[in-house]
Amino acid sequence: MNMKKNRNIYRCFSTLSLGMVILLSSFLLSPIAYASDHHEDIDLFKLFLRVFTETEKKYVDEIDKDELMDSALKGMLNSLDPYSTYLSEEDFEEMDIDTKGFYGGLGLEVTLDDNGFVRIVSPIDDTPGSRSGLQPGDYITGIDGEEVYGMSLDQAVDKMRGYANTSIILTIYRDGDDAPFDVEIIREIIQITPVKFELLDDNIGYIRISSFNDIADKKIVSAVKEINSESNNNVKGLIIDIRNNPGGLLDQAIKVTDLFLDKGEIVSTKSRDEARKQRFFAKKGDITNGIEIIIITNGGSASASEIFAGALGDNKRATIIGTQTYGKGSVQSIIPLGSGDGAIRLTTGKYYTPNDISIDKIGIKPTYLIENQITETDEEDLQLIYAKKLINSRYQHGNLKEK
Repeated sequence: MNMKKNRNIYRCFSTLSLGMVILLSSFLLSPIAYASDHHEDIDLFKLFLRVFTETEKKYVDEIDKDELMDSALKGMLNSLDPYSTYLSEEDFEEMDIDTKGFYGGLGLEVTLDDNGFVRIVSPIDDTPGSRSGLQPGDYITGIDGEEVYGMSLDQAVDKMRGYANTSIILTIYRDGDDAPFDVEIIREIIQITPVKFELLDDNIGYIRISSFNDIADKKIVSAVKEINSESNNNVKGLIIDIRNNPGGLLDQAIKVTDLFLDKGEIVSTKSRDEARKQRFFAKKGDITNGIEIIIITNGGSASASEIFAGALGDNKRATIIGTQTYGKGSVQSIIPLGSGDGAIRLTTGKYYTPNDISIDKIGIKPTYLIENQITETDEEDLQLIYAKKLINSRYQHGNLKEK
């Protein structure tokens, strides 16, 4: 057995034992305070230690103590919500892979719903997941013939990741279909390009944000400059497409939103812990100088995407069209445990839009509900068409008012 992991387990039990000694000392000094504050905690610690010890001694097969402890910690936190979990030292070290835009796998953002099913939040642009035709809201019921129900989210993600150029078969259930179906996908090294852009007809700028990773704000500043240059600084309006954008970093959501605001609140986070409550405000300086902005959303727009859309919508800086967003409005904090013991990823708060609305499990409703049913690349994008018409109409109306 790995000696370092043995030390981790020893530290864990030593900590529990030390905690019991401290609490028992408190009892000797103040029985009333002990009874009211610590009695239940000590009973729980004793129960955990007893279950762990009995299981390790009497289970039919030999048990790896490290794996048992890891599973116990993850199970405890996973029971709270799909996003809270224990991160081993290895998990903790690899945690920043996604946010740096480089990892191996399928390119799917997934979650565990309230019933314990693995659900696709969104496929990421230009990845095997998106090219395979998988859609937001699809359920992954099997991985290489193994049933997924009952797995933790981390377990399912681990099985989907693997070496590049290896195949995996996902069994998919899609609402409205009579039966599940299989999709074979070849894994790739995933390199996320967070921002793409182009100048559309009629001098309308288009920016596609697929992820709020650690370079998104810089890429958007460059995109706006390029669009202005191509149009000779005569852009009628800007379409920002965050469909199937599963989110990313909170600080990037704030920075990107701030690029398009001169003032106003961007987002607030609230928690039962008063010290964790925060409000974030825009600084003066709209890089587009106030031109018309249309944001396109769908059910795959989640988390940081919803912060962005909610802030620009509530501040009357943008019009939101498309369909309702996913509704992932909870805040996760990474709490390092130190000494090689990994970390805890814990839900510690919820996001609120400037109008003090929680988006968690609700999402953001667009100003104009426009459905899109694109299944082939040559089909018309009804949402994009509507966004362009809206910008042209408002631009013409604005010119008439000036005259």
